[in-house]
Formats: sequence, structure tokens, C-alpha cells
Amino acid sequence: MTGAHHSDSSIVTISAPDWERLVVEACRSGQIRLTKPRRAMIAWIAGQHALFSTEAMAAAVATLPERIGRATAYRMVEHLRETGWLSRIRTERGVYAYARTLPGHHHHAICTRCGTTLIIEGCAALDTLYALLETQGFVVQSHILELTGRCQRCRIAEEARTFGG
Repeated sequence: MTGAHHSDSSIVTISAPDWERLVVEACRSGQIRLTKPRRAMIAWIAGQHALFSTEAMAAAVATLPERIGRATAYRMVEHLRETGWLSRIRTERGVYAYARTLPGHHHHAICTRCGTTLIIEGCAALDTLYALLETQGFVVQSHILELTGRCQRCRIAEEARTFGG
């Protein structure tokens, strides 16, 4: 995987072309037919640099030469979510949107404005929380950690608007 690992090797980033290539490879190895509509939807998702709704995707791909129907778009998003290539995020407005991710056990930090997703490998950050819970007799059996907030680019843009910079 071509990705930038930060100095602690716990944050993984992946480019849109790499994400698209990995999804296509996974479909091929999973014996999922890569029809022209499926390839077009994967490419569309790879090109999204912000959170997107299934409805937005369905509307966008309906105008492509492949003429992809709404139900097909919804099925593709659900398949990619179930196989770990998309993460469903509840936005500040209380609606669900999607961001690209990678399969496997990771945690996510997601910008609720633009959808930038940091993929956090490992669970070392949870050790303190586990220890605290154990003091109360609680033993964690599994976990899902998803952090939402603002990425640096969105925070800088918000500050510029607020302070007229």
C-alpha cells in the first residue's frame, strides 16, 4: 500500500488512486464481477474528497454514460460498507454520509465538514480507558472507536472566516 505513515506509524493515509486500485483488486479476488457500472461507481467514490451521501452518489452516477440506477448505487455503497471500504459517519446535521477507509480493524478520526478520514492502526490508545474500566469491574470484550471533529484545513478555513483572515 502506498500511504504516508506518520512518525508513530499509527496513522495511515491512502491516496484516492491507491484506494480505487485496492477496491478493484479486492472485487477481483472476491469473485465480484467488475461491470462497467461498478467500476464507474468505485471511480466516483475514489474521486470524492468530502463526505458523500448515497443519494448524492446515486444522482451523480445516474448522469454517467453507464446510466446507473439508484438501486444499483445503493447496493454498491452497502457492499463497500459491509466489506470495510466505506465508513458510515453521522454528520453534525444528524444524517449519515460515507468516507473512504480500509478494511480491517482500525479506528477513524473523521472531519465532519470535509470527510477527511484518518485511519488509526492499533489499539494502544485504549489501554488507559481499559484500565479505568477495569477499576470498576468492567471488562471490555470488543470495541469500535470513531472520533469526529475538524481537520486542520477546515479549522484554518473556519478561523479565516471568523477573523476575516
